[in-house]
Amino acid sequence: MSRLLNEKKAVPRPTKVLLGLALLPFAPFAVAQSTLGELLDTGAKKISADEFRQDVVQHPIVGPTPQGFRLELIYTSGGMIQGRSDTNPSTGGGTGGMNVLSSIDGVWNIDDSGRICTSMVIGRVFLPIRCEYWFKYRDDYFLAVSDSDPKAKVLRRTVKQ
Repeated sequence: MSRLLNEKKAVPRPTKVLLGLALLPFAPFAVAQSTLGELLDTGAKKISADEFRQDVVQHPIVGPTPQGFRLELIYTSGGMIQGRSDTNPSTGGGTGGMNVLSSIDGVWNIDDSGRICTSMVIGRVFLPIRCEYWFKYRDDYFLAVSDSDPKAKVLRRTVKQ
């Protein structure tokens, strides 16, 4: 198992506090695309691990973070994540260009319940491990921490053309 996905390693409390304080000014820019209930009501379907590997892996994916930053990632077939993040939330979900860029490195795997689990470093910030279910509606993908809570927030991801 990769060291990045070792759940026994905790982020030191001072680092969490500093990260939280750094992101606090951007809270108003946090954009949730919708809730899982709304998404499922439109006809979205949860994708399987095989569908993730076929349709997402090795394709550039773009979308916002909960804080409104724009990500551009590639999940590699070897279990790595590479990409970049716009550190200006004003361009977070829009079509504008990226301003200040931070590199993204990380790892991903699929757990026993079909969640995509990631551990990433954006610039010098280590993000906690995050496991999410992926859903598809039309040409877009959506991530949610639950596959059954209708109030769970979802984030949109799009395959970059």
